[in-house]
Amino acid sequence: MKNVSFLAELLEKDTIAEHVTSISLKDDPSRVYLNTDDEPESSGENVLYTDVPGYLNVSFAQNGQKKLEKSVATFEGSYIDLKKYNNLDHFLKSKLSPKRVSRLKAYKRTLEKVFPIDYQYYYGEIQDRTYEKLMNNLKRMITTRFNEKQMHHMALTEWDQFKELGKGLIREKKASLIVIYHGDEPIHISFNYIWKRLVFGYVRGFNIDYSKFYLGYIDIMIQLQWCFEMGFEIYDLLRENMEYKLRFADHTYLYACHIVVAKPRSFSMVSPLITWLSLSLKFDMYYPFMSRLRAIYHRIPFLPKRKEKRIQPLYLLEKLDKEQWAKMDKEKFSRIQIASLKQPYGKRAVYHFLYLSKEQLEHLKLYISLDDERTIILECPNSLGKIIFKNRAEKHGK
Repeated sequence: MKNVSFLAELLEKDTIAEHVTSISLKDDPSRVYLNTDDEPESSGENVLYTDVPGYLNVSFAQNGQKKLEKSVATFEGSYIDLKKYNNLDHFLKSKLSPKRVSRLKAYKRTLEKVFPIDYQYYYGEIQDRTYEKLMNNLKRMITTRFNEKQMHHMALTEWDQFKELGKGLIREKKASLIVIYHGDEPIHISFNYIWKRLVFGYVRGFNIDYSKFYLGYIDIMIQLQWCFEMGFEIYDLLRENMEYKLRFADHTYLYACHIVVAKPRSFSMVSPLITWLSLSLKFDMYYPFMSRLRAIYHRIPFLPKRKEKRIQPLYLLEKLDKEQWAKMDKEKFSRIQIASLKQPYGKRAVYHFLYLSKEQLEHLKLYISLDDERTIILECPNSLGKIIFKNRAEKHGK
């Protein structure tokens, strides 16, 4: 049996018309994104189509031959129905409380106040050097963040192939890169696949030095703003219904595997039936059973539990008043630039201070203690702070 990824054919290869005759929305059948009377040529093979989004009506073709089709629901996903809203403000007010909407917009204002921020949308055009720089930065961002979390990101497993395809897709308006820049430095990058009027949010990454600035929420807002301006109809959040996705999603759905049997004869049915039964056992029985078993296990207090991995604090940030700073011996401190900080989490700590103080980066003065290089003083026109970096022994609790 031949295995075919529906999303790969749809988004990366643009060969979906070789496999289907029509694609439309289940909730709105009038929204037809593909409809052809031409039956694709078929080798007569039985095919297993994976990763078929459950909100789409898909008619698989087998060269006009009578066929048998079976499906199995697999992973969860979610999407935003952009057609329901007039613009970003309408969307935010429909999904969130006034207080939370105000907070999201405040995140964006704070970022723009502290740093010189620019937003760029690469869709249809991108220079080779720009693309290379952005994709290298995106990989570095993902790797750094997931190494810190001691986790692995699936996008990294086939990164070279993904990177090779992406530039051409952007130039053909079948993908986009949306970037938040601090000056010339990209600090958040999102790569989306695009098919017809549907946007698929594939992968995002951010510079962890800016982790206090809620870049993920800012990115969602600027992405959706762009989607409304471009007239897109669906923003697919793809797999895993995490909390932040469900907060914005209009609908959840299940991906499905579709088994299409070209010629349903007795001898040709054995392999498809075994595949269908295997998938059904896995997704309809085994996964739900294991999920319930884990839930029961965690409710029993005396059984051993795996401890959550927690990132230990990397530094201590304290407020400093003018009197304290005035009493300090200035000769024991030396003025430095932020780029000169030797601490691996130096920028993150400084930007944390700037987030809390809402002061502009250009007004910041840094002083390092000559007695202890782990201690720095931060001075802005209206704020003072002190950072003490933890050494390796403290960080690991030894």
